[in-house]
Amino acid sequence: MHKFLLVAAAVAVAMILPVMALAENDQFNPDQNTGVVGGSNSSTVKEPEGSAVKEPEGAANETKVPETGKPIVSAEDVAVTERLRDLVENKLQQYVPRAQDRAGIEAFYRKRDFAPLWVGTGKLLPHGQQATDFLHSVAADGLDPRDYPTPRFADPDPSRVAADELILTNSIAVFVRHASTGRVAFARVSAAIDFDLKAPDPEKVLEVIATSKDIRATLDSFNPQQPQYKALKVELASARRAQDSEAKVTAAARGKDRDEPKSKAARGDTIIANMERWRWLPHELGATYVMVNIPDYTLKVVNLEKTVWSTRIVVGKPGKFATPLLADTMKYITFNPTWNVPPSIIHNEYLPALERDPTALMRIGLRIGRNADGSIRIYQPPSDRNALGRIRFNFPNRFLVYQHDTPDKFLFEKTVRAYSHGCMRVEKPDKYAEVLLSISQPEDRYSVQRIRSLYGASERDVNLKNPIPVYLTYQTAFVDDAGQLETRPDIYGLDQATNHLLKGDHEAANIPVARNDRSDSTPVVVRSRPRYHVVHQPIAGESGSQSGQTTYGQFDRNQWNYYQSGQNTYGQFDRSRRNYFQNGQSTYGQYDRW
Repeated sequence: MHKFLLVAAAVAVAMILPVMALAENDQFNPDQNTGVVGGSNSSTVKEPEGSAVKEPEGAANETKVPETGKPIVSAEDVAVTERLRDLVENKLQQYVPRAQDRAGIEAFYRKRDFAPLWVGTGKLLPHGQQATDFLHSVAADGLDPRDYPTPRFADPDPSRVAADELILTNSIAVFVRHASTGRVAFARVSAAIDFDLKAPDPEKVLEVIATSKDIRATLDSFNPQQPQYKALKVELASARRAQDSEAKVTAAARGKDRDEPKSKAARGDTIIANMERWRWLPHELGATYVMVNIPDYTLKVVNLEKTVWSTRIVVGKPGKFATPLLADTMKYITFNPTWNVPPSIIHNEYLPALERDPTALMRIGLRIGRNADGSIRIYQPPSDRNALGRIRFNFPNRFLVYQHDTPDKFLFEKTVRAYSHGCMRVEKPDKYAEVLLSISQPEDRYSVQRIRSLYGASERDVNLKNPIPVYLTYQTAFVDDAGQLETRPDIYGLDQATNHLLKGDHEAANIPVARNDRSDSTPVVVRSRPRYHVVHQPIAGESGSQSGQTTYGQFDRNQWNYYQSGQNTYGQFDRSRRNYFQNGQSTYGQYDRW
């Protein structure tokens, strides 16, 4: 009995001493003696190995998780657990700056009664070492290891161990967010980009990691898994090797010989910018989708991981008419579309044209009317010369862009095809419609001949029974079917803008900014300089009157002349009586302001 009491007393003392030490260290400064490193600074980055991580030695010493779901904490880790509780509940902002991350991280640790994830008996556990090693290797994905600091866990003091635990946890959460949604906020690159990005919940991420048998594979799974992304990763490693080799060969060279390493570095930057844009896309593209590559001026339809059809396209002009980057859903196809001129074109092009020549729009088949709210409507009825051709492909989006036919077929023969106001003109729209409808609803047996039979004078919509995702992408670097790296000119300057952000202020780069959404959907209301149109009215006693018709003509307000339906026939009108006199005759018609 005496020996039993002595043993019990010794155990009690062993459990009390760490708590006393914790109380004495209540003024712990988390910035003191951090022992944090930002990954390898070596210019040579090793590629991550593709083989699965084997169960490391010492795994038996890791924190055990019983059937209750809460880890069993060893006596040596009681003090660390208590200190971790204090930091999470009272000082978490010092270690996890992002509020959205703090909520998930706190929930994760609270569920496990604040037992540490990465350490045991005051030392880094094998899966903690695997996570650290992975963060050191992220340069292979075009990321910077310095963005994900990793502590050394060199100080066994419970307060320091708890602080290091949270530093590593935050770095993992930041990496997962960057890998899943991008290192750079796309709004900082251009206003013409819109993706619905949702960062993974840190609580769920940590729960998956806590039960993972292969930490490297688990963390890598948050990167894009598309074959094109993986191919670019291989090309990035190749470009870096070539750059290092050229730098050594030309170290003593002068003049133009020094340009070669610079070109290799530029190729690496181009690849990195493209890998970043892959992170903006949904990581699951779907079994069937349409993908546009803007700088390649191409569109392809993918079904069951195979490209089943592709065609040339015309895209938006650089600048304010650039085709946007987005992900949306093709829902229906319009045959014989009416072209409703976007408000931006009315504002910027057609109103100034009308100021110069009131007949300008009528000469190209455009008509002018009013919307229900009183705003101006300019439109072009269905015809062979309609600006949208015979087919429009609709995937509703806030930029108001779509894909369509065009009467200007000669543009497809040009190498550079950036001529539109943002929409995409398709070279073979009837075949495109056949491919989409055959995938969406094969039972309807659409063919090019059947599609052409729908051409006519009246507008008609055909809904896709199975809507198809559409991705408007900007790939200036991609690997072709032969496995060769292809590059395209940076026509919109997005590579340059992205790399500038990646190399600049890292904290600001990931914070979105408010940008003009470029939807240009504000109705056009003209008040300051009204125009007039003529509504012919029946006039008693005038046999030659154009009674009851609604033929429209434009008036030049300065000269008060009337131009009838785009012809050169003039007529004078009396401003005070609101009547017009056609060609000096006594035939009258009424006019309204608009």
